[in-house]
Amino acid sequence: MRDTLRHVGVLLLFGIGAVHLYVYFADHYSVIPIIGPLFLVNFAGAVLLGLLLAIPLESLPLVGSITVAGRTPHAFVALGAILFALGTIIGLLISEAGTLFGFHEYGYRTVIVLTLGLEFAVIVVLGGFLALETRRMRTRPAR
Repeated sequence: MRDTLRHVGVLLLFGIGAVHLYVYFADHYSVIPIIGPLFLVNFAGAVLLGLLLAIPLESLPLVGSITVAGRTPHAFVALGAILFALGTIIGLLISEAGTLFGFHEYGYRTVIVLTLGLEFAVIVVLGGFLALETRRMRTRPAR
């Protein structure tokens, strides 16, 4: 179940990245100062986090040996992905309520609803992964 949640999280992150890349090109956000490049950064961040969740970090020589406070590397990536999704949601809410770097978003069109759904799903799915990972680490016998 843990791995299933992690892999679903990977797909959701790729979805977030794809939507931001789509908006950058199709909705011409590429011409918006600051916000346009932030959409590309969001795409790159989502893909990077997704890849880090997808690869077997535990098998890498240096990363696999890192266990901080009983947590595996994937737990830290999942936490980073949750914070990433929260940050994206907060950015949207700020741009809806006022302006963000001089940009004001208007209305909840389909692409925004899709993005919000993917971001909330990342929070729920990877939150579940973290809960299972924490439980697994607590029940793991000492070496």
